[in-house]
Amino acid sequence: MAKRLINNKKKNTRTSLTPLGWREWVFLPSYNDFKLKAKIDTGARTSAIHATNIQIYRKNRSEMVKFQIYQSQSFLDIDTELISYKKIKSSFGQTEIRPTVHMKIQIGAEIWLTEITLAQRAKLTYPMLIGRNSLNKKHIIHSHKSYLAGSSSIKI
Repeated sequence: MAKRLINNKKKNTRTSLTPLGWREWVFLPSYNDFKLKAKIDTGARTSAIHATNIQIYRKNRSEMVKFQIYQSQSFLDIDTELISYKKIKSSFGQTEIRPTVHMKIQIGAEIWLTEITLAQRAKLTYPMLIGRNSLNKKHIIHSHKSYLAGSSSIKI
């Protein structure tokens, strides 16, 4: 009897996790639902987005950052507060210091605020990488499936 309750508890926890594929469409609700293809990477701690034309400047007493992101032929200019700089070690063993911003992202029906580093990902297939800190232990990743959350923004 006790064993059955434990198994049910585990089952309920597992079903409450949102399933994601190893790649998903990510929407930026604060920027007219601009969408990007992203690799979901539980091996990466931090999320990253391919950013070009990065300019850091001061506005009043805050450090700000302007940059451009793109998916295929669509470009988006972003101007937001610079949160910090993070020391990132790549999968190739190289270390670099990256500017970090807060961005609201949407995958499927879920929207949340997360930290994203601005990176040079031009030579990589996906302009965005979602690391495990952004997933907040609320998702289960199916490494053999893609786009489980859907390809269009869901209005909440």
